Amino acid sequence: MVPPRRPHQSRPTDLQVAIQAVTAAVTAAEQARSAPLRARTKGVSADVVTEADGAAERAAASVLRGHRPQDGILGEEGTRHAGGGRRWVVDGVDGTVAFANRLTGGWCSAVALEDADGPLAAAVLDPQTRELHAAARGGGGPAGVRPAVPLARAHVATFLRQDRLALPGVRAIARVLLDAAGLIRHAGPGSLELAWVAAGRLDAWIQPQVDPWDWVPGALLVTEAGGAARVVETAGARWHIAGPAALVDELMGLALR
Repeated sequence: MVPPRRPHQSRPTDLQVAIQAVTAAVTAAEQARSAPLRARTKGVSADVVTEADGAAERAAASVLRGHRPQDGILGEEGTRHAGGGRRWVVDGVDGTVAFANRLTGGWCSAVALEDADGPLAAAVLDPQTRELHAAARGGGGPAGVRPAVPLARAHVATFLRQDRLALPGVRAIARVLLDAAGLIRHAGPGSLELAWVAAGRLDAWIQPQVDPWDWVPGALLVTEAGGAARVVETAGARWHIAGPAALVDELMGLALR
């Protein structure tokens, strides 16, 4: 007797893998959050980690290794897996201060894949609203970023903790930004703020010395939504800026003063 043929299972796309991984991260984080959390700082009071961060990162990494064992992985909480010319970046819990203090909103999980040419696929999941922000390079779609407005009228997100402010020139640029922007806001998770820029809910985003897991996912979301995501080197720091191209140019000029 000939056994029945199994239906052909196609290999998931990189974007599908990213979505699976970020969903696993959120699930693991929420499960860990249901128990008492022990939080500790990683050098400065605004950089907090809990056991949930590690659990979420491990859950995402497990998905990535299962589908893409040949790729590298870089996680905020220490996951390091060497690979070829492609690397996944993982932030199991972005916005840990809000997460650990059980504030309403203010955290997400983010996963992205990059190669030598930049970000390839990205997924950012907001567990409060269950809203998934996802994109693949070249996927295109309708532009979501807002039309550029002058900086004096722009709503700009940033994050300036003490170790970043201590870098040469950063404090001075931050003061100029406070005077120049129409409104400065800080929600916590950089990946979610970048997703909001891509969705047209914020005008722009600017931060100094950003880690890959806080930049790569959101940078792809912004560029695929019709915006610009650029890194500019100053004498003291690397500034990461995203938004409509004209506003990004204005913010780059501010950083290079």
